[in-house]
Amino acid sequence: MATKTVAIIGAGRVGSSVGFLLVRAGYTITAVAARTQESAESARAFIGSGKALTDVVQAAETADVIFITTPDKSIKTVCDAIALGGGFRPGMLVVHTSGAHTLDLLASARESGSYSAVIHPLQSIPSRDLGVKNVPGSYFRIEADSEALPLARRLVMDLGGNELDMPGWLPDKSSPALYHAGAVAVSNFFVALVDFGLCFYQALGADKKEALKAMLPLIKGTLANIESAGIPDSLTGPIVRGDVETVRDHISAMRKRAPELLGLYRELAKHTIMIAKERQALSQEILQELSNVVEQKN
Repeated sequence: MATKTVAIIGAGRVGSSVGFLLVRAGYTITAVAARTQESAESARAFIGSGKALTDVVQAAETADVIFITTPDKSIKTVCDAIALGGGFRPGMLVVHTSGAHTLDLLASARESGSYSAVIHPLQSIPSRDLGVKNVPGSYFRIEADSEALPLARRLVMDLGGNELDMPGWLPDKSSPALYHAGAVAVSNFFVALVDFGLCFYQALGADKKEALKAMLPLIKGTLANIESAGIPDSLTGPIVRGDVETVRDHISAMRKRAPELLGLYRELAKHTIMIAKERQALSQEILQELSNVVEQKN
């Protein structure tokens, strides 16, 4: 791609981060489009390039690559509006960044002769600044028309990313749904899991904010262990030690003082037993005893 011109449609955290990183990689952002002029101006100022627009057709006409970085529910609507307005042309590349959806959302662009791609960073982007910080070094899901695959891979490389190879990917909705569910589990559910852990300390009267401060070194240490040792070798605690009595005491204490926590504890313990089994550190007898304690309903 000689000109390396890009238009960003959607001026939120993802669009602003992608635009900034592409400018840093030598691309020209020609336009930034949003629902309001104020939002478009704000994103343009952050990116440092391009015209701030509210007309998505006008924005698309300015570039060779179009990133549609709107919320998932708006991607198809925006793409269809650009197609209806004649904003696409043969040979251009239209990209959406949703991890949960396929190329189908860009069908109208493909019907207009453009190529399509999905480029999704496997990363949490809570703000523009953190997006710029966190995206480089992240892995990406890439799905693209065969003609556009080299360019999609080049864009990911220029964003500082790596492609996640998934040879079991099938061309239907189940593949992106499973992929996205995995991201939800390790990111969104991780936040929920930390909150769940804090509930035990709240049951003992601790202040939630203070309990979080107390737990953060453990959380950070565990993440460091996963990074250095991987799974299952980073697993510690009573289950991987085969300490059946401690697990039994946990369940007894929850029944007595925090029964609302017991259901999720049981489910997490079941999965932890599976990881301990993979570790091959416990006998089959101990693994079965742990399972019996965790699954006991009364």
